Parts: sequence; C-alpha cells; structure tokens
Amino acid sequence: MKTCWQILEIESTTQIDIIRQAYLARLPLCHPETDPQGFKALRQAYEEALRLAVNPVEEADDEEKDAAAEHEILRAFRTLLDSESDRFQPSAWQKFIQQLNTWNMEDVDQLRWPLCAIAIEARYLSLNCASLLAERLNWHSFNDSEGMDEEEREAFLEAIQAGDCFDFLSLLEYPIALQNQTVEYYFALERCCRYHPDYVTAFLAMEGPWLIPDDAKLHRKLLRWYSSVQTGMAELIPVAQQWQTEEPESEDARYYLCAQRLYCGEGESLLADLCAYWESYPSTQADNLLLQWSKRHCPDYFALLVMVIEARSMVDAQGQPLKYVPGESARTRLLWAEILHSGKLSPLGQSFIESLFFKRKAWAWWKSRVGSETEQDSPFPGFVSGSGTGST
Repeated sequence: MKTCWQILEIESTTQIDIIRQAYLARLPLCHPETDPQGFKALRQAYEEALRLAVNPVEEADDEEKDAAAEHEILRAFRTLLDSESDRFQPSAWQKFIQQLNTWNMEDVDQLRWPLCAIAIEARYLSLNCASLLAERLNWHSFNDSEGMDEEEREAFLEAIQAGDCFDFLSLLEYPIALQNQTVEYYFALERCCRYHPDYVTAFLAMEGPWLIPDDAKLHRKLLRWYSSVQTGMAELIPVAQQWQTEEPESEDARYYLCAQRLYCGEGESLLADLCAYWESYPSTQADNLLLQWSKRHCPDYFALLVMVIEARSMVDAQGQPLKYVPGESARTRLLWAEILHSGKLSPLGQSFIESLFFKRKAWAWWKSRVGSETEQDSPFPGFVSGSGTGST
C-alpha cells in the first residue's frame, strides 16, 4: 500500500502549504466523477498528511510499529534492494528466493503482492533480477493483486519483460552515487524514447554525472536513440563500425554507421558509402539520409536528387520502371518548396527549382543551362546521368 506521501508525490513534511499545493496539483487528475476511487484515495492521503503534519511524532511511532510487524521475508527483501554489493547480483536474488522457498505455500501466497509492491517502489531496481522473483511468484499469471493499482502493476510487469537496458553488473566497479545516477538516467531515457519521443532531443542534451557502461546492448540502443533524433555522437561511430564488422550483411549496422557519420558532420568522404548503401538497401530511411546529406553539403543538387528518388519508386507490379514525370507527387513538391525557402541555394539552384514550379520541362532547362557539365563534375556520379530515364 502506498503512503500518503507517495500518493501526494512529495517527501514527508510538516508544512501545510506544501501538502495543500501537492493535493491541488493532483486533484485535476482524480476527478470525483471520472475517477471516484482515485479521488477517494487522494482525499484520504491529503487528510492523513495534514494529521501527520500536526503530529509528526505519531508518524514516527507508526513507522516503528509497521517495521516491527513486517514479515521477516519482506525485511530481507528490503535489505537485498538496499545492498550495494548484492542488489544487481542474480546470485543474491536466487539466494533470497531459496530463503523464500523455506516458507509454506500459504505464507508465500500472502507475500506475493507485498513483495511486488516493494519492488515497484524500489528506485534502483534491476529488472533482470526482478524477473527471477516474478517467475517464482507468478506475478504475470495472477489477476487478483490485492488492492494494488492495476495500471501500475501492469506497467511494472511489462517493464520486467523488457528487461534492463544494459547489464547493471558493469557498474559495480564505480562509486554507488555514480551507479545510481547512471541507472536512473538510462531508465528515464528509455522511457522518454518509448513514450515521449518529442522530448528525446532535449533529454539527450542534458548534462550530469553519468557514464556509458561497457555494454554492447546499450551501445546499439544509443545508436538508435541518437540517430532517431538526427543527433551525432562521435563515440558511437566505432560502435557502428564494430557492429558492421561483426555482421557485414546487416542493413541496420550500415544504416547507423552512415547516419552517425552524417550527423557528426562528415562531408564528401561519406558520399560514396552513402550512395552504396542507398543502392544496396532501397528504403525510405536510405532516401532520407541521402537527402539530408545533399541539403547540408550540396543543396543545389537537392531537387535533382529528389527526382532520382521519386523516379526509382515509379515501378509496376513486376518491378519494371514506369514513365516518370518529375514533380507529380505532393511529397516531391513539398521537398522542393522546403529547400527553396531554406536560404541555402545559389541563384542558379533557386532559379532551377522556381522553374519546376512554373511547369517548365526540368531536364530540358537543366541541359540548356549546364549542358557542358560532365558526370565527373557532379557530386552524384551515375545519378544525374541516369535519373532522366523516362522523364518528359
């Protein structure tokens, strides 16, 4: 069961104003008409907090009584969670489970959900270790959780199934404060990426005392998280290179390597690898990387590149190319408009895109203006000369 302070989401205090502000802040979330049970629990917590604020000695007495009345298995579990050396050790959790097994089945049944409640409240918890206890007590199989918040319980069990975002044992050589900060940071980051993607960029920009553990699983997650918000991190390039070495045929490895090189600012030296990836693994994400590179390093060719990409997608059911008319799709015209108003184009590039919107024949215009340009002059060798196939 949650304490009144946990329901109000504040630390224990004797200041009435803080309690009242916490109550008012939570009140809109627990309307008596839409959530009568939540409102009732919030109101009871508010009244209990006011009572304890007036009589703080009574709270201390209640805590002492609760501690004395608590089952020894529950006390042992709290000790395990507080242990700096054992809390992330699967062997220590197995030892605790063996201790639990010495009790009869009725006692274990009564302890099932109190143990789950303690695990939910733990601030620095290894989900991999908690899964051992969840399996022993069948937390996933029982629907009756004896008064626990069902939504909170389901979210916790779902997190257990997902597991830790990295191996917490890799932290044991570091000071406890750094361990805690690192666990808390990556847990919050993973939740942010999963449930609040709009805030990931701001989250990644935060500074604090955490580290990057030596864990391949986490490194690949970081590749995905940073690349998803188009943010470069130079330390991730060797990670992607190692991944590609281990799995030469992995499309993901090649994508994340190209993405991180792009987002870290690599220019012309990246283009050959980027084009090779685009040709080997046709996909929207490959198209986007190539377009982003052009926008950053060669904006005048952006409109042509959009047409190349659009033309390649124009195929029939048998994979044969269809007749292509540049600028027929809304997406293409939107991309042209975006680069036109970006302020990155030269006068020639701007004039070319403006001509596309005025329905002039793009390729005839381009050849008339830069007919002397050879394939070697183009930053996209093989692309410009072949992209006009079927155009009018």
